[in-house]
Amino acid sequence: MTTLVLAGGTVWDGSGGAGRVADVVVRDGVVTAVGVGAVTSVGDGHRASSSGVSDGVEVVDASGLDVLPGFVDVHAHDDVALFRPGGVAPKTGQGVTTTIVGNCGQGVAPSPTDPDDRSLEDYSRPVLGGFPARRWATFADYVRTLADGDADGRFGLHAATLVPHAPLRAGVLGFERRPADAAERSLIAASVGDALDAGALGVSLGLMYAPGDAADRPELVALARECAVRGTLLVAHVRNEADGLRDSIDELASLGRETGAAVHVSHLKVTGPRNVGGMPAIVDHLDALRDDGVDVSADVYPYDAGSTTVASLFPPATADRGVESLLEALRPGTRSRRDVLGGLLEPWADSTLENQYAAIGPARISLAGFTRPEHAGFEGWSLSDIAASVGADPREVLADLVLAERGALTVIVFHTDLEGMRTALAWPHTLVGSDGLPRETGTVHPRLYGTFSRVLDEYAGWGPRAVLSRGEAIARMSTRASSRFGLGGGGSAGGRTVGVGGAGGALGIAPGAVADLQLIDPAAYADRATYATPRLGPSGLIGLWAAGRRLR
Repeated sequence: MTTLVLAGGTVWDGSGGAGRVADVVVRDGVVTAVGVGAVTSVGDGHRASSSGVSDGVEVVDASGLDVLPGFVDVHAHDDVALFRPGGVAPKTGQGVTTTIVGNCGQGVAPSPTDPDDRSLEDYSRPVLGGFPARRWATFADYVRTLADGDADGRFGLHAATLVPHAPLRAGVLGFERRPADAAERSLIAASVGDALDAGALGVSLGLMYAPGDAADRPELVALARECAVRGTLLVAHVRNEADGLRDSIDELASLGRETGAAVHVSHLKVTGPRNVGGMPAIVDHLDALRDDGVDVSADVYPYDAGSTTVASLFPPATADRGVESLLEALRPGTRSRRDVLGGLLEPWADSTLENQYAAIGPARISLAGFTRPEHAGFEGWSLSDIAASVGADPREVLADLVLAERGALTVIVFHTDLEGMRTALAWPHTLVGSDGLPRETGTVHPRLYGTFSRVLDEYAGWGPRAVLSRGEAIARMSTRASSRFGLGGGGSAGGRTVGVGGAGGALGIAPGAVADLQLIDPAAYADRATYATPRLGPSGLIGLWAAGRRLR
């Protein structure tokens, strides 16, 4: 039996209240005592606790420091990073002890039956990075791999997953953008059900992206029903976060209303210059939906820019066959290229999706993820600056770079109303998710390394930009996230993932809870990740434990 004591720190237990000075005693990965006097004597460099532990105790002097629960990233894209050495360091470096993957409808399974078929990897690489050699015949197999890895600690933090719609859909009808027929809907729903029964936390839709955007209502209702009968969440990157945000939220809410499923809006924001100031009305509408019986929540990342695949800049028809159809549409000298690039200048009248190029322009779109040496100097540059450097039209430059890099680029798009983000973060039913894209090299969005420290450093407490109390922010990023997504007691999934749910269902820092803990120095704690220097975690993180195992 191993025992850890964090002695004399200010404990923020995740209840939403203020911190209090107390000792925290951990045995075999579970919190056994919290309170003043939990440690009662000192001898030979060890302390004994009031619970009866005497010698052999690891004691960490936490006086003057804060003890917090480990953070839960409810919107992560670490699906592949979990299998790369050091792949989750950006998360543990900011106090995250649980990552929830499978978001935006993106995932790694089921693997194509042809070992030479790289269509799923090509589709997801800009978001997830390169795939591991391992293959999974079903998504349920991937879920079980995460559960096994969580049990033996191989990932370095807890990992749980939603069931991503796109790869399951692609496993049945490929990347074609067409409605599924009845037989295909049944196959997709059955594979979703199997994954949920294996322990997935819910279903994730990527309604802004192909091929998920082609799903019709009967298909989406079938997925929502799989969630409803199991009490799990239906999570969505909604179709439009700009002019059509309210309608897109209503689409998701209607699935919850029809089936009884709880629904969750991924990275709630309002985008585009025309929509600045629109978030208060959206929050009022979300409250009205809740008053009408729709169990809806959301998550937020605290920045004025998003990041996604470069393919999202192009009309949805270019993704009819995944990456290959985009590359074909952009071939030089073709009519399709002229039509596609001409269409970037106006809203897409025949689509519910947002034309981000037309909305914000090339000066507010940065490119990242270059692999060809001749493009290395463009890493992190705005599209307008790249175009100016080569003396060409930004749209032509964009098309040429996408072709040369075979569609594997990511973009950072400065499209978000920052004051609207603060309004969304203040909504009582908002959690925090990084939406970080774990690219191994090159420019990344600072949210990958700094989401949670940015919330705690800038938007919690008493500063001029604060919208949450410190205790409330900590609760949103730990216990309330766990509860909403079903990690441990109090959540709809009943603690489905091995090692994440607390013994006896306790959450936060309380007797019976899994010891996911972090120790920070409040005097030194500061968010450091910026757009110019994104790969920096916060200062002042002294220690981190997941189920009592020290991670940092």
